[in-house]
Amino acid sequence: MLGDKVTLSQALIVTVFSMGIVFLALLIISYIIDGFRFIFYKDNKKVDKEQKKDIKPEKSVPKETINEEDDEELIAVITAAIAASISRPASEIKVRNIRRIPTKTPIWARAGRLKQMN
Repeated sequence: MLGDKVTLSQALIVTVFSMGIVFLALLIISYIIDGFRFIFYKDNKKVDKEQKKDIKPEKSVPKETINEEDDEELIAVITAAIAASISRPASEIKVRNIRRIPTKTPIWARAGRLKQMN
């Protein structure tokens, strides 16, 4: 068949047949990989669904654990720091509001800054 005289139609048939075999093999490999997903991750889905059923959403109640004494100490420290930085007596400064800014810096970066400050 594939001697010296190969016609164009025979070459096309071989090409189409070969491509069909390749696509069939790829399709089989795809199904095998999907089968692995069903085999190996089937238990995890059941566990996740059971855990979701068991977990009840808790109502988030903001806890106010800040003591009044700690606030006064914190205000005194902040007032002293501001007074020292602007070279004015602390009696002239009134701290009316203290708002904590949430930190977005990773712990290792904060540790590095503290190390450089000391």
